[in-house]
Amino acid sequence: MNSFTRQLKAFLHDESGVTAIEYGILAAAMAAAVGVIFGSDGAFVTALRDKFTAIAADITSSGTDIKKDASN
Repeated sequence: MNSFTRQLKAFLHDESGVTAIEYGILAAAMAAAVGVIFGSDGAFVTALRDKFTAIAADITSSGTDIKKDASN
């Protein structure tokens, strides 16, 4: 009976399985966050698209072509 009690206490204090479960939950949460961030309607993707559109508009409207100015 003493051996059984020791083994039961050791089992109750063993946290190695808990760590694996915590890592699994963390991985699932990270996968969900990546899906939300980089999803088609994600806020990050929308902000990035808007910023690149603004940069492209600035470049387009910035002036004349450098190659044309250098040839004259």
